[in-house]
Amino acid sequence: MLKLALIGAGSHSRSNHAPSLARYAKDHPGAIELCAVCDLYVEKARSFQREFGFREVYHDFEAMIAQERPDACVCVMPVHRIVEVGTRLLELGLPVLLEKPPGVNIAETRRLTEVARRTGTPNMVSANRRFDPCLRRGIEWASAQGPFRVVRAAMMRDRRREPEFMWSTAFHCVDALREIAGEVAHFEVLPMHGGHASWFHLNLEFEDGASGSLDVLPTCGCTEEKYEIMGDDFRAEIYVGSCPHPMVRCWREGEIVVEERLPDDQPGFIRGGAYAETEAFVNALLEGRSPRPSVEDVLPSAEICFTCSRGERREKTG
Repeated sequence: MLKLALIGAGSHSRSNHAPSLARYAKDHPGAIELCAVCDLYVEKARSFQREFGFREVYHDFEAMIAQERPDACVCVMPVHRIVEVGTRLLELGLPVLLEKPPGVNIAETRRLTEVARRTGTPNMVSANRRFDPCLRRGIEWASAQGPFRVVRAAMMRDRRREPEFMWSTAFHCVDALREIAGEVAHFEVLPMHGGHASWFHLNLEFEDGASGSLDVLPTCGCTEEKYEIMGDDFRAEIYVGSCPHPMVRCWREGEIVVEERLPDDQPGFIRGGAYAETEAFVNALLEGRSPRPSVEDVLPSAEICFTCSRGERREKTG
């Protein structure tokens, strides 16, 4: 049985990671034990204990690790503490699922990547778009049709004026495009000036030959996240789990051949990919594999996002 501990009992942990862990324990009896939950505000941790079934409660994560000796941790910290706590867990040799982004700047992200390489500790970053059920279905269908020629994405939000939006939230879109089309050979950043928040358009060229684009529009008055995959005689259109009505629609030679929608009553942690991500993390550890995506796997996504945030117009990678 795998002993799992949760560090962080905030709102994101409550809506995604904790219910995913509880659901995994229910779906796989005897596979894992939710041994402890930790938060600086111990009452939050106690509410998680009651609601999700954690055995013990702590307010200090190092004391929790020393006492419980878990086999792995899920770490859901404020962004400015992800690298600090993640580094400590990696140096302790404790396999960890870390919330994204893996650093508040590219130097932090590279430093955490180096710690992961040096220690060899299994690690995973919570890039849950890679596990979004609609996106997975669209990629699976499109991959069976033929080579991709064009991939496109747009992230639209309402009143998201925080300056870190590009690297803390739109990171999901950049990483999802890499999951769809592979590594980026080079990219161009075109900032859209004016307004109350930074908007961006990215043009991307992928190593396997596909072209791509991404629009990041954090204050356009709606909440939507859309992906398109196109090749000769086919197109897939995907609205992910964070949209009001997640769905996949696919065309082949002018005809709609797939049109699937997620049930309206499906829990958000399932429709958004958090549960599938938890499954991937736990199953990899149970089977003796390294979970993916690791900090090193998502480093190129972070590099692109921080290039945008620095206001640079163009940068090539690869």
